[in-house]
Amino acid sequence: MLAFTQTGLGSLRFTRDLDISGDVCVIKLHGAGHRHCPLHAVPAWARPLLAGARAHHRLMACSPRESVFSPVMLAEARHLRAHAARLPRLDLSLLAGILVP
Repeated sequence: MLAFTQTGLGSLRFTRDLDISGDVCVIKLHGAGHRHCPLHAVPAWARPLLAGARAHHRLMACSPRESVFSPVMLAEARHLRAHAARLPRLDLSLLAGILVP
């Protein structure tokens, strides 16, 4: 979702099953206070992934009005916090030296 909508995680938190078209070709994201809720065309490569997320949401007996991505985001955040010490330390100065001529 982030790859083709270029939005932040915050707007994904409010995306409901109702915000995804039946053919999974269009998704509506919600802005702060629902003042700006843009529609995004879902690229062909992302449709099976979004359809899978929707199917999982429905199999979990969630209401169409509940967030599709929020439970996954919470679980991922817990997992990252639990294993943060095991993540490698990144030295981005090496990468910067390669990219700068």
